[in-house]
Amino acid sequence: MCSNTSSAQTDTCILHLKDAGNKYEQGNFDDAITLLKSTIEHCQLAKDDEIQASKILILCYQNIDNLEAADRTARAVLKLDPNYRPDKFKDDASLIKLFDKYQPQPTFSIGLSGGINMPFVKTINKYSIVHPDADPQTNYKNRYNLQLGLQMEKRIYKGFWLQLGYRYRVTKYEHELLDVNNTTVDYVEKLTYSDIPLSLKYYFGSAAIVPYVQAGAEAALLAGALSTTTRDDQKDIINRTALRNKFSVGFSAGAGAAYRLRALLLFADLRYTYFSRRVNKNGTRYDDPVNLYKYYYIDDDFRMDNLQLNVGVSLILSYKNMKVGKDKRHN
Repeated sequence: MCSNTSSAQTDTCILHLKDAGNKYEQGNFDDAITLLKSTIEHCQLAKDDEIQASKILILCYQNIDNLEAADRTARAVLKLDPNYRPDKFKDDASLIKLFDKYQPQPTFSIGLSGGINMPFVKTINKYSIVHPDADPQTNYKNRYNLQLGLQMEKRIYKGFWLQLGYRYRVTKYEHELLDVNNTTVDYVEKLTYSDIPLSLKYYFGSAAIVPYVQAGAEAALLAGALSTTTRDDQKDIINRTALRNKFSVGFSAGAGAAYRLRALLLFADLRYTYFSRRVNKNGTRYDDPVNLYKYYYIDDDFRMDNLQLNVGVSLILSYKNMKVGKDKRHN
């Protein structure tokens, strides 16, 4: 019974739309407006049907010079589909002109990103067991590794956006000890972090390709630290998590560009993060007996900045349609 009632109601609504279209074609604009408004209000139309009905309603309002009502109906269409644009080959020129006055501006998005990062090891104090501390004969090498992140962005004012995210980051560096009993000790450490970045972004304009800059802070939570030490044919893998500070705060700055493709935003950016806190934990320099006695390796006091290249995609979830030109009363 309910299914039959719903089907009958749908058939009636479709008939009303056809009848309204005929009244518009005959120039009976007032009756067409009454019928279209009632149908849109009381019928559960599919989105495409509601947009089609609204387009006829706009044309009716334009024909009776009720331009304010035409604008109001156009804004209702853009709420249904923020990226809607009339067909330039099929639709009336007045519809195209009206919708060209509106530009959908994203207000909220969520996204996924990934890329590569490279640490920059900054030594504060150097230490050595086999050489003087002033001349430890060591060499640091920065290695590339990967990160993967999630983020959400909210427009706060004009081109300014606030971004909050989560990033899983693996960072790796290499430390060579030269001339240790006439051999070289190679120490490689992999650190895994969970980062929570918060940044302010500014987009320059609203073209298809938009450059942006960003700056902010991020909390870095250490998930694990694993070292691999080798000398000649010897190799040991050691869990060094207990020897590392588990929390640090960094300050970042970067720039990038985004390309908008309807509801998607493709982006790429470069970001540098400065961390002031040391990576090695105070009082743990001699707490790793394998590296200490077998390889004569101890930590320097050091901190580690990070350079990241990210690429990703964001999905725009909400918009605000801005009226361009002189009349901006309905922004």
